[in-house]
Amino acid sequence: MTRHPMIVRRLAVVCLALLGAVQAASARECLLSHAAYREPRSGAVLQFRPLDNEPAALTAEVFSVTVPNTDTRLPADITWTNGKNSFPLGTIRHACTDDDREAGLEDGSGMCRIWMGQVYALTGGGAEQLNSREATPAPKGLLLPDFGAAFTEFADFANANPDGSAWDAFTLTGCSDE
Repeated sequence: MTRHPMIVRRLAVVCLALLGAVQAASARECLLSHAAYREPRSGAVLQFRPLDNEPAALTAEVFSVTVPNTDTRLPADITWTNGKNSFPLGTIRHACTDDDREAGLEDGSGMCRIWMGQVYALTGGGAEQLNSREATPAPKGLLLPDFGAAFTEFADFANANPDGSAWDAFTLTGCSDE
């Protein structure tokens, strides 16, 4: 009888190890082009999708931002700047208002910018430059500097979340099959 508890313990350890390996493999298999990230304070979600005939030659990733407590989904992308020291530049847009146009926020897409800035991958070692390849594994998190300030000033967010605020860091929450 003393063997059975030991066998059960060994089996449990093996099963836990296999489960950990499967979860680690699943995390490695998620590409940025299929990843979902959530900002914990506001609940804003970034949902990436594969590139499908995107018009900009330097576009590396496309995603949408879901505004919490609304049905609003904002188009967004990450493009790479030209030159020797190129970097990933993220832009989140919305339909322009007259005030946006007067402020010069309209860009070549026919939309207006809510946020624009460099995008960083958050890894166990801190913030790093995001990889430029489309087949980039999804990092554990993304940092969008000044996103929180810009997002909380966005009228749709402010109206739906009057006491809300947002930070600049997003955590990987899932991976879509699309």
